[in-house]
Amino acid sequence: MAPHDAAPSVAELRRRADELVVLNDLARRLAALHDTRDVLDEVARQARRLLGVDVAYIMLLRGDVLRIEVVDGAMGSAMRGIELERGQGLGGQVLAAGRPLWSESYLQDDRFPHSEGVDSAASSEQLGGILAVPLLVGDDTIGVLLAAERRARAFVAHDVELLAGLAAHAALALRTADLFDRERAAATELRAANATLREVNASRERASDLRDVLNEIVLHGGGLAAVVAALDRSAGLVVSVRDHDGRTLAGEPPTDGGLVVPVELPGGHGGDLVAAPTTVPDEEAVRLLRIGATTVAVLLASERSVAEAELRTRGEFVHALLSSGADEASLVRRARANGIDLHAVVTVAVVEPEPVGATAAGTFAARLAAELRGWSAAHAGQVVVLLPAPVEQVRAAVARVSAADGGTPTTGLAAGAGGPAGVRASHEEARQTAALLIALDRAGSCAASDDLGLYRSLFSRSGRADLTAFVRATVGPLLDYDGERQRDLAVTLETYLELARHHARTCEALHVHANTLYQRLDRITEVLGPQWKEPGRALELQVALRLHRLIAERAD
Repeated sequence: MAPHDAAPSVAELRRRADELVVLNDLARRLAALHDTRDVLDEVARQARRLLGVDVAYIMLLRGDVLRIEVVDGAMGSAMRGIELERGQGLGGQVLAAGRPLWSESYLQDDRFPHSEGVDSAASSEQLGGILAVPLLVGDDTIGVLLAAERRARAFVAHDVELLAGLAAHAALALRTADLFDRERAAATELRAANATLREVNASRERASDLRDVLNEIVLHGGGLAAVVAALDRSAGLVVSVRDHDGRTLAGEPPTDGGLVVPVELPGGHGGDLVAAPTTVPDEEAVRLLRIGATTVAVLLASERSVAEAELRTRGEFVHALLSSGADEASLVRRARANGIDLHAVVTVAVVEPEPVGATAAGTFAARLAAELRGWSAAHAGQVVVLLPAPVEQVRAAVARVSAADGGTPTTGLAAGAGGPAGVRASHEEARQTAALLIALDRAGSCAASDDLGLYRSLFSRSGRADLTAFVRATVGPLLDYDGERQRDLAVTLETYLELARHHARTCEALHVHANTLYQRLDRITEVLGPQWKEPGRALELQVALRLHRLIAERAD
């Protein structure tokens, strides 16, 4: 399909010469453009001006399709972004044929495959005649340059030559601009890679510097507070250290979340390093926190080793202290070397593992000692706490520590006069008290030796089964009688015995008439037999009733 030819006149020859000058000038301008978009805009404008058409547009090959990239002279945006496959429409035909093609009136021209979307855009722009030439670089077609009129137009050979000349310059400029685009993209990627490399190197240097600082802290015996300060100073991280129970060991805990890195010890999870929100990128912050967590783990493991060694030393001393054949002067000197004044000990606590376990009992005893400036050590399956505080103050401290921990081991307390002998005596009373609490099914409670009185000495070595058997053998029939008949003979007998068998005071304490008391005592005789009034038997009954009440109070 060749356009119509016409014999050139002198005026036309002059015009063509001017057009060549324009083309050469355009080639120089295009060569100076290194941005693809600028080249496309300039070519579209010049195509429209040189051919005197209403619309000029450029389609570039993107993969297997042609896409309209720029339009000059359009009334709207319907044409922008339209895509054609090879062989579809006028542009697709040019791409497939690799040569110029034209149509005097495109929408009515059935020589080209039409599509609804392309025709709709052409109709909205009222396009009539269209001339299309390929953008060639060597043997490669990189796109199509099109010039269109809003009326029918028969393009001549000169129009084809002119647009083809412009397309040749445009194709070369586009290829050059594409090369510049790739070079700029490569340069940008290189700069980004260099910036990333610099940041990685800087991050590694910060990590290395932090390791050096933390190593110095470990070598010079610094603690967790020094680690927290170093992370803030060297890495810009405001952190706190907390143990495996969530208690803060150093630093101020963040108020609004943050990063958490676990501190792992050989025995398992030892706590966490918690950082407040920061401007440091999360990835680097986590890396720095892990370095800090390693140092914290080293310090905690070291502290644990020291504490375990100290506990062993204390345990050996306590064993010697509580042995009857130890030299007292030597014990006083060893105690002073271990940081405790035996003569200042006025309360001894014995902590039984029941019902919380040995680890929790040891932790509880250590906190109790720390709160009252005392000293604790494991001994014979228990923990002994030597305290320079009176019993009632210790009892209050036990309640506070229990509330903080959420559980209490069985704890026996005993006051003493201090010194090796006094500590041994107090320890025996506290041990008996703790043992009796367990026997009375009161594990997990705290009591002083005076709270249990005679019963501590009599039954501290008994188990609960033995106590229950004693109670049943002594006052079992009386308890059964009360249970079956809803009576209170056991309370009457206990009160009567505690008041030294004084009738008037017993009536007053029970708020009953004398005749009622006599009737109850007669009923007791019927149940237990007349021997209950004998002094020895009465003492057994009083002890049994007291034990029964203690067990009942624990059950309530």
